[in-house]
Amino acid sequence: MKNLQKIIPTEKYFGKFVLENFVELNAVLCVLALVVFAVNRHLKRHYGVFDRLGIPGPKPSWLCGNLAEILRKGQFQAIMEWRSQYGRVFGYFEGYTPVLSVSDPEIVKQVLVKDFQNFSHRKQFPLAPRKSLGLFLENGSQWKRSRSLLTPVFSSGKLKQMYSTMSDRVDHLMDNLENKKEFSIDMYDLFQCLTLDVIGRCAFGLQTNAQIDSNDPFLINIRTLFSYISKTFILPLVMAVPFVQHFIFALKRVVLLLGSNPVEWLRKQLTEVINIRKNMGAGNNATDLVHQMLFVDKKGKKPMSEREIVAQSLTFLLAGYETTSAVLAFLTHLLARHPEVQSRVSDEILNKIGKEEITYDSLSYMPYFNMVFDEVCRLYPTASLIVTRKAARDCVYGNVKIPAGMNVQVDVWGLHHDTELWEDAKKFDPERFSSTNKEKIKPFSFIPFGAGPRSCIGARFAMLETKIAIVRVLQKYRFEQSSETKEELELECRGAIVPKDGVFVKINVN
Repeated sequence: MKNLQKIIPTEKYFGKFVLENFVELNAVLCVLALVVFAVNRHLKRHYGVFDRLGIPGPKPSWLCGNLAEILRKGQFQAIMEWRSQYGRVFGYFEGYTPVLSVSDPEIVKQVLVKDFQNFSHRKQFPLAPRKSLGLFLENGSQWKRSRSLLTPVFSSGKLKQMYSTMSDRVDHLMDNLENKKEFSIDMYDLFQCLTLDVIGRCAFGLQTNAQIDSNDPFLINIRTLFSYISKTFILPLVMAVPFVQHFIFALKRVVLLLGSNPVEWLRKQLTEVINIRKNMGAGNNATDLVHQMLFVDKKGKKPMSEREIVAQSLTFLLAGYETTSAVLAFLTHLLARHPEVQSRVSDEILNKIGKEEITYDSLSYMPYFNMVFDEVCRLYPTASLIVTRKAARDCVYGNVKIPAGMNVQVDVWGLHHDTELWEDAKKFDPERFSSTNKEKIKPFSFIPFGAGPRSCIGARFAMLETKIAIVRVLQKYRFEQSSETKEELELECRGAIVPKDGVFVKINVN
């Protein structure tokens, strides 16, 4: 005990220490007080930006903005509730980052098209790579160059060349359905495998077999990646404290050594494909996207580097897998729930194509199918939360002021479900998009693929894939409700808006 008393400072010793170091302690306390005051003042000003602009929105916490509510409810659900409460224009904080949510068609038109020069950049996404971003995340001259090089890849002529590859992959879908007749089937699961095979073959010539082998490594790694996106704690942490991502990038090598990074696995596979194609040269007959990117007619422009092609390829792979499979699943669900619409689609197929083999040209004029497709995309805009821009300079639209540096998120879901823009907005009604009614739709109230120069470059690819799959299936089968078919699908956001628990229907011979 005596030894312990010698180690632990006594009250007398502590008092002596304070007296001897009074000036230094006061200085430390003053510095701490100034730091706390400065941080508090900065945060109050930072989180008060929407109040100063006169823009309504949920009250942010000084620590993490509105992140707690976003995590509790999910970003998609939170934004829907805020729009219902605050209207077409409101502000919220994605952690530390202020975001202006907009679903007013007039402002959307200005942001996406009229004032594109002021809104040419996308909002920066948390944990986005620092280099070789891919078309979706690129900005400025880098985006402009990539867009000009990639646009010809999705021309009608190039899509026609890819048609046979798409159709070949749909053959495997038909084989799977043949073995599942009259059973309740999760069509979302089947369509995920289909779209991975299609994008894998059409984009990269990859020998993916997701529809045949449930242990296909590409399927496993992509599903792991999207599961990680929806569940990781790292993303919310970076949203709340942005500078943390610098430490995460520094730990990247450790993650790779542990072998738990599906993005790096995918990047490695794509790099191998690109190197093989380089060695094959431009003379081979490949029609996939990698070939087009390697040997596209560049007209004097600097060609893409290997790193750039890998980044673009990864972007197409992830986007083509998730969004198109969700659209196909939503379409299947609505056809099963609305047999009268399905009958009209089947009749159109019978009249235009019959039981003959489908060709690229035979799919080109199917007006009722196009109406149904558009209505599905209206009700379920899968890209609802990723149409974003960043203001380069101050601008004012009516009573809405958008300061330089502000992130703008176009609320596509809000636009597509606005009861002032759409009569009976929740109803599935393809007639909205008939040749007569389509003229009545307010411009920029329907933008499932975005709008303006940064609209989705792969929109026609996605629609062609959807058409081939659905038309082939409906030539032979009908979608019907099963005991597991839900009246309303539960949704989740994993970058795209997707079905949370699958889409179950059964099929019978047509």
